[in-house]
Parts: sequence; structure tokens; C-alpha cells
Amino acid sequence: MKNSLIGIIAFLLSVQMGMAQANTIGTTGKWGSQIFLSDVNGRAFENKYDGIVGSPYFLPDYKYATIYMSDGKKYDNVKAKINLVEHEVVFMDSKGQEGYIGKGLVSLIHFYDTTNAGIKGYMFKTGLPKIDNQTNLSFYQVLYPEVGQLVKSINITIEERGNELSGEKNKEFVTRENLYFFENGVMQKVKKDKAFFAALFVGREADFNKYVLATKINFKDEHQIVMLLAYYNGLYHPRE
Repeated sequence: MKNSLIGIIAFLLSVQMGMAQANTIGTTGKWGSQIFLSDVNGRAFENKYDGIVGSPYFLPDYKYATIYMSDGKKYDNVKAKINLVEHEVVFMDSKGQEGYIGKGLVSLIHFYDTTNAGIKGYMFKTGLPKIDNQTNLSFYQVLYPEVGQLVKSINITIEERGNELSGEKNKEFVTRENLYFFENGVMQKVKKDKAFFAALFVGREADFNKYVLATKINFKDEHQIVMLLAYYNGLYHPRE
């Protein structure tokens, strides 16, 4: 069990490093394959959110990203961010002009956030089956990218809330998140409890119980859930 966990940790670190390194691979010159509004049927940016408290974006500031389009095109080192109200990509083109890429035109996007601890990668994808209030055009953050995937829906809505003392009403962005397990074309909403994950380990109940006993896993902790899914994939979908 100890060796298995070491292997899982090494694998997750390699995934994160690979995402970070992708920022410099396959680019040409200082700006890589920067895009123009015309390249992606983009439209000029317009600020529709003046006066609303909070942010509609996953990360409020532009980050360098690699963008994979639904038509197979790829653009590297693009300054971009995701609008999670509209589920659209906002970007800065090669002329410094801000624009939108319409909903459904981006299939995958990798962001690279430079922090004091190094470069942190974030992956978002579309094209997953409809479930709850999400469609196949909705972006999901990919927390674990193997055959049995762990993804997170991050939906931001605009809500009006009143101040009981002053009577004033203000609009603000409200974020709601849910985890989903995606495997073999099927989406399941994750319940952060032992019973949900135990049901995934069909025929390997003893392995699941050993893992739970050894790790004392907290089923409400996203990082620990990712580690459990890595263990799951090692059992059911081992790499050759």
C-alpha cells in the first residue's frame, strides 16, 4: 500500500509538471501562436458587469494559456481567462485587443498561473454529457484527467441581494461548485461520503477498505479524493 501511494503521488506530480512545461512547448518566438479575433470568429470585448460585486472569471487576471479549438486548431501562449457566467473564453489578441471566443468553440484550455511556489496549471474542458444544469457547452475544471475522471463544475450566477438595515439592493456574483465522476461516457454527481466511492470499487471492495484504513481519507477533501481516484485508476485502468 505504501509503495502504491508513493507511485500515485509521483504520477500526480508528473501530470502537474507536464502541464506547466506545456507553456513553452510547441510555440514559435516570444508570443507563440498568438491569435487574432478573426482566427476564432471572435467578437470584441464588452464589459457587461459594471457595478456587480465580485468577478465572473475563474481567475480575474489574464493568464497565459494554451487553447484547443473544437475544429482542431491550437493556439499557444495566449493571454486568456474563462467567463463562468457565460462559459466563454475572453482573450487578448496579437494586437492587444480584448475579445470573446463564443460558447462551444473551445474544447480544452490549459492555464498557467505563476506563483511564489512555481507555475500552477489549470485545465478546463467542454463536451461532457448534459447533467443537472450543465450542457455539453459548459466548462469543467479537470481535477484528475485519467479514464475515470474527476471534474468540477464551477457555475457563477448574478444575484440581487438586499441590505436589511439600509434597504439597498446590490448585485453580486455567486459561485456554486459540484464534483462529478466521468467514466465510459457516464457522468455521476459526486457525493462526498464513503458510500459513494465504495460503490465505484465493484469487485475490489477489499482494496477500497484497505486504502481507507491506511490513509484515513477525508471524503470531503478534494485533494484526497483526487488521490483516491488515482488509486482507482491504478486498479481498473492500469497503464502498460
